[in-house]
Amino acid sequence: MGGREIYVQIEKDLSEYSEEVRKESFEVFAQVAQEAVTRLKATSPRSKGGGKHYASGWRAKKDKKNLRVVVHNATKPGLTYLLEESHPIKNQYGTFGMSKAIPHIRPVEEWANEEVLRRVEEVLSKGD
Repeated sequence: MGGREIYVQIEKDLSEYSEEVRKESFEVFAQVAQEAVTRLKATSPRSKGGGKHYASGWRAKKDKKNLRVVVHNATKPGLTYLLEESHPIKNQYGTFGMSKAIPHIRPVEEWANEEVLRRVEEVLSKGD
């Protein structure tokens, strides 16, 4: 089950609870998202020249109206897929190999999904 499906299910489950529980759950989303940003900044690849523009570009965007938090790379969004997955490398003469995949997003996503579920269950158990 991917991250989006988990959040859709959580939204459906939370719609049955009080507004107070929904707000507490949103705070959990925001906290986990901020921790995910910190982890991504620490584990993202950096250029050999010492630059860290990609790694430092991770942000958590809050949407309080829809109770969502999105983690994204604000500075180099197009690099996320290219770095996470292997892809053909091309030059002016054609394709000459494949890049090495650097999985740095998926482990953080998996951790965040598990952590959100664990923390939201704690919030829900307090509400009972």
